[in-house]
Amino acid sequence: MKIESMDSRDGFSKGDRVQRAGGGPWELPQDGVVQGWFTFEYAPTEWYCCVTWGGRYTGRYQAREIEHAARP
Repeated sequence: MKIESMDSRDGFSKGDRVQRAGGGPWELPQDGVVQGWFTFEYAPTEWYCCVTWGGRYTGRYQAREIEHAARP
């Protein structure tokens, strides 16, 4: 099976600043940056967003789990 990837999906594009959706508190820094979207071989219809937090920690989220960060 093929793994697909793209730079934008569901209103989020590569380079967008995001934060975790919901109330928190979260252990990760809140300055997240979208690195792109991808699927896993075992779940080809589920798209995940790769987010780097604080330039160091990487997480994988679906669109419902993140939101655009408020501009300072």
